[in-house]
Amino acid sequence: MTRTSQSLYACAWLAALASVGAAGCLCPPCPGAAVAVGPEPAAGANVAAGPVAAGGKLMIWDGDDVGTGAQPWDACDEKPGCEVKASAEQGEGIKGSVALKFHGKGSGYIGMGWNLFGWYPENAGYDISPYTHLTFQIRADVKSNGPVPDPGALSVGLGCSSNKSADSGAAEIEKYMKGFADGKWHKVSIPISVFTKGKGAKFDLHSFWELRVTTWAGAPRSFDIYFDDIAAEKL
Repeated sequence: MTRTSQSLYACAWLAALASVGAAGCLCPPCPGAAVAVGPEPAAGANVAAGPVAAGGKLMIWDGDDVGTGAQPWDACDEKPGCEVKASAEQGEGIKGSVALKFHGKGSGYIGMGWNLFGWYPENAGYDISPYTHLTFQIRADVKSNGPVPDPGALSVGLGCSSNKSADSGAAEIEKYMKGFADGKWHKVSIPISVFTKGKGAKFDLHSFWELRVTTWAGAPRSFDIYFDDIAAEKL
């Protein structure tokens, strides 16, 4: 695929996401929508993982050395009264590194996705099947103007490239890290098995390529939440 076609592919994704937001879906793709499944992974397209010993770690995104080609999508469903933006921000990470910033304001659904490969190649993905936990650092900016989101309403989900309609199950962050919304960095460890339960039964652990974060509230809120050092670990 040429650089031009890569750009066209990214633009197509953005256009699709815009239409999803207009349709009122919480995260792409909309339930029941036709989804094209990519070809079998080409050699080197997936980041494969062999047997992993206890204590093993696969860094997925740190914004500095790993995952610099990641690209976001973001959406909120109370427009024009809501706003949302996902972006990589220099100096906001641990020890002044790059962090993923999730900014939101308004009521209703506010969500984002962080595609670790920038949607190219379309069959790219990390094999996280040998690991036991998804881990990441999180910091909630309590200095934001206005009320912060209910910590219990903030959830993480995953997307896979092999079956783009097979979202993972969702994990409420507060369940795995109480008191994370205090303005400090906290390491969150979520069992990977959580993401394959319930509606995530068809999620493919061999082609994980997108981190998704969602929150919902009936009342307006304003927040900046930062993520860093996203990894798969065998704990």
